[in-house]
Amino acid sequence: MKDKAILPTLKVSKKLKRGFKQFLEYHPAKRVNRNLQEIFVAYTQHTLDGPPLNMDDIIWDISCLMELLDVAEDETKDWPRI
Repeated sequence: MKDKAILPTLKVSKKLKRGFKQFLEYHPAKRVNRNLQEIFVAYTQHTLDGPPLNMDDIIWDISCLMELLDVAEDETKDWPRI
């Protein structure tokens, strides 16, 4: 049986929580996610010299961010919209 890696507990400051909440109040997560997808697709389609060397990192980071935004939209759907 393999040992599972123990991940460190991440502490989120009140300032970061407040900033993320404020961001979501003014920028609906699904809209931001859709816009990021469009930018990402346009970028990759117009890269003529091949993808950047760190494309694996870019794809991973963008994918995780998009998943977070989907969760954020679901978690904040009851928040009042400004």
